[in-house]
Amino acid sequence: MRVPAATRVTVTVTVTLAAVTLLLGGCSQAPAERLEEWYSSGGEEQIRKLNEDAGRVNEVSMRTIDVQGPACQDLLARTAEAEKLDPIPDEAAQRYWKEALGGFRRGAGECADGAAKKDGSQVSRGITAVQTEGLPKLVSTVSMIKAGLAHK
Repeated sequence: MRVPAATRVTVTVTVTLAAVTLLLGGCSQAPAERLEEWYSSGGEEQIRKLNEDAGRVNEVSMRTIDVQGPACQDLLARTAEAEKLDPIPDEAAQRYWKEALGGFRRGAGECADGAAKKDGSQVSRGITAVQTEGLPKLVSTVSMIKAGLAHK
């Protein structure tokens, strides 16, 4: 007996859909595993570098503009790199991460712009933003990531 072509197509599509569903379902990762993957594939390194550059801005806050400006420019460049990373697969950590990057971008940008203009008060405002908006949010990001990884 010959099976009609329409029946063969329906059976093939059904079997294929079932296989795809099984594959996709079998590949799902736990939230902590996705977070670990993000962290180990560049996230940890970016956090460390951001912390170093922001720490340097903090460290030179009482120095002269010619020292502050380059530190702020470095942080601004590092922030741009970090913004290219995939989102953190943890909603709370991602929220803090975005806020940290925003604080670094605003603060370092204002500082670098002020340094180019030789405007000490603008440099100071920018450094203050790095210290009060960026750094605390980066600390919160790390805390959220550590908490998420502890559930692994």
